[in-house]
Amino acid sequence: MMRVLHITAWYPNRDEPHEAPFIERHIAALAPHASNAVWHIAVRGNKPWSFQRKSYKADRTYVLTLPLNRYFVLEWIATCLILWAWYTRPRNMRFDAMNFHIAYPNCTRNRLLVRLMGLPMVITEHWSAFNRKFSVSSPGVDRIRRIFHRGIPIIVVSKALERDIVEFAGPPRPLAYVVDNAVDPAVFHPEPGVPVVEGVFFALAGWRFPKRPDVLVESLARLRTMGFPARLRIGGTGPQLDALRKRIAELDLTAHVDLLGQLDEQHVAQEMRAAHAMVHASDYETYSAVCAEALCCGTPVIASGVGGIPEFVGPGMGQLVATNTAEEWTATWAAAWKELLIADRGSISRTMIQRAGIESVGERYAQVLASVARNQRL
Repeated sequence: MMRVLHITAWYPNRDEPHEAPFIERHIAALAPHASNAVWHIAVRGNKPWSFQRKSYKADRTYVLTLPLNRYFVLEWIATCLILWAWYTRPRNMRFDAMNFHIAYPNCTRNRLLVRLMGLPMVITEHWSAFNRKFSVSSPGVDRIRRIFHRGIPIIVVSKALERDIVEFAGPPRPLAYVVDNAVDPAVFHPEPGVPVVEGVFFALAGWRFPKRPDVLVESLARLRTMGFPARLRIGGTGPQLDALRKRIAELDLTAHVDLLGQLDEQHVAQEMRAAHAMVHASDYETYSAVCAEALCCGTPVIASGVGGIPEFVGPGMGQLVATNTAEEWTATWAAAWKELLIADRGSISRTMIQRAGIESVGERYAQVLASVARNQRL
């Protein structure tokens, strides 16, 4: 069995137990095909001093925060922590490949890491910051671009993310493989006995940029004035919630919007199964795991037609909204009302589980890693 060392900048940890569940699920998908070790190594600036070493879920954890914004220094600290973990590991701990999840800052010195660690390397990327080109013009951004100029293969969750990286980094183009985010069908699956409630829609996110809950509630208000018995149940937490509560009150929607807070996976799946449809408004998504989870439950989706979402939300799976305006969302929502209610939920679930189910994703992921390990050793 292949032995893989996963080094990740984001992972569930003591201070952030819900951080990056999509990375945890990717690694779990690989488990039937590989022996996995997970090192959570992260250096984060502009924060109070702290050093977290107690592992929450990872096999090894070094999460350092410090009140520093010299990113060149942060990059070197991350490199040193990785090498410290490598050279202090048990001598019998051997690997066939190393998989870095999230390139920056851990992979800034990837040439040095490959030379000293002596393993084939692949990078798995999820970050939407490439679409915004990190929103900075600092010369330091060139160090991020160089990560992708050194012949290291990348795994991306969508073709949209591959395009973002290529446009951000420029030539030469890295070798890229697309492997969907993984969804666990043991949790996210249809249950035929669960009745679908007409007019009850579900939304879930970590409510921060680039999510657009404002568009959802504006559209809900318009639908209700048109006579549609629409209700919105919203799960998740985040910095946008205070403004959202205020807007709900201003639109006189308090009786028609339920704020559910943080939900566990089982509760999320129950909400999805009972919903008329899942609604997801965002200015950008590299993939959208929540849309994939809803589809695996058999629940159709109305979503912004951005980033990687159109790669799996196609005909028969839901509706895409061309622009994130209340006018466009309301028109799409209203026009799709009946079609979404009578959608073939069994077909939706089978199609999405075949694509993003943990078993299917694990098989593709293992094939990529085996190919990378074999080719880099030739």
